[in-house]
Amino acid sequence: MEYYEKACVIIEKVQGKDNSNTATTYNNIASVYCAQGNYEKALEYCEKARSIIEKVQRTNNSDTAAMYNTIALVYQNQGKYENAMEYYKKNLTILEKVLGKDHPDTATTYSNMALVYYDQGKYEKALEYNEKALTIRENVLREGHPDTATTYNNIALVYCAQRNYGKSLEYNEKACAIRENVLGEDHPDTADTYHNIAYAYDKQGNNTKALDYYEKALAIKVEVLGKNHPSTANTYNSMAEVYRKQRNYKKAIEYNMKALAIRESVLGIDHPDTATTYNNIAGVYYDQRKYERALEYFKKALSISEKVLRKDHPNTAGIFYNMAYVYFNLGNYVKALEYFKKAHQVFLSVFGENHPDTQNIAAGIWITEQMLDKK
Repeated sequence: MEYYEKACVIIEKVQGKDNSNTATTYNNIASVYCAQGNYEKALEYCEKARSIIEKVQRTNNSDTAAMYNTIALVYQNQGKYENAMEYYKKNLTILEKVLGKDHPDTATTYSNMALVYYDQGKYEKALEYNEKALTIRENVLREGHPDTATTYNNIALVYCAQRNYGKSLEYNEKACAIRENVLGEDHPDTADTYHNIAYAYDKQGNNTKALDYYEKALAIKVEVLGKNHPSTANTYNSMAEVYRKQRNYKKAIEYNMKALAIRESVLGIDHPDTATTYNNIAGVYYDQRKYERALEYFKKALSISEKVLRKDHPNTAGIFYNMAYVYFNLGNYVKALEYFKKAHQVFLSVFGENHPDTQNIAAGIWITEQMLDKK
């Protein structure tokens, strides 16, 4: 941010505020705000960029496409998937016209759209768009290109979500082979692949294999990125979840606290990833039946999530759902029902009534209502 702001001052002074280079810098600043979880500021700078582009040049060019991509990413992180898809489609229309349907940048947009479908739980559509990206990348880029590895990685995530762990590991191994060969075994992207392989083993219930690969990922990240990098925190966070499943609650808290220290320090207290760690810590206390402690950390997570992502984001709804079960176990069925209904309203709106999570919450509502009737 510091260096983008320096660039912005110079460009505004030398070339003026209504200049395409100024717009590009505003868009870059917006991307940083998005990474920081400051989505309102990100959209503010996107609008600044849009205003300039509409004044000084044709809107159907690569600068406009880049701006649409940033806006889409902000909406995606906010859980506003329809808005995100609208802007990715605008981005795609321009890229197909300006660069062509078989350009690597067009493939990137297909890949981004696939991630939105993945976030929505629309896994068949996610696979369809990942395959579109893969076809371009395999045909246009050289064999074994890192971008092709990224697509393999994204396909693996979809198969993992569909519980097809064999296919997930198959595509993760394809990504791993490219990254080890092209980038090297000590590259952060290779570490990310080890992390993703670990995640597949974790979901498969193979905790030993999962921890082995998380350790490989962690060693690279600590060495190359440092102990206080957000990506290092991601691996600490994932390892904590494995320890939680093993009922090694001491280790789970220890690794969650490692992740929390990094996220609070580097990303800030009001970042969605910090909220995720609070939520995970609460989950460990919940498993130990320390419900008051669990509630304390869920409330911390909720405070951040409502502030940064707002009440209608799936992550916020997930915290509502978790808090509902805490209140249920405390015997406070009125509060439990209140939070189940809050969660259900969001999931119904975002994912629809046939999504597994929506149905699970509906089941929670039914059980809680039965308990209240008994009273």
